[in-house]
Amino acid sequence: MEKFIELFNDKNAQNSFDPNDVKTTSNALVASLPYFLPILFFLPILINKQSAYCKFHANQQLTWLIVSVIIGVICGVLGLIPVLGAIIGAVIGLAWLAVSFLLFYSAFKGNAVRIPFVGNMISIF
Repeated sequence: MEKFIELFNDKNAQNSFDPNDVKTTSNALVASLPYFLPILFFLPILINKQSAYCKFHANQQLTWLIVSVIIGVICGVLGLIPVLGAIIGAVIGLAWLAVSFLLFYSAFKGNAVRIPFVGNMISIF
């Protein structure tokens, strides 16, 4: 799994992280948990405003929130199709869960994984 995560790892961003920020368990937990509940994207900024690690993951979590809303709308529309919609919705839901887990895991390990295709679009923090 580490090799797969390295494909999406942004080395430039990761090199800007302070190793002490990454090793702090509270920072690692706060920077990774909102990937499962994207509405909490602001938590890393509330905990440590100065940390490049927390800022990076807050931006990625905001992007993940927007992507999750779009995925939710698509699944809602596809859910109107009787059987096929349920199957496609289940597959998309499982894919969302798998990507959320990979983002959580990479954030907890201190990596700077950008969300493919849209990870560079938002840089608010």
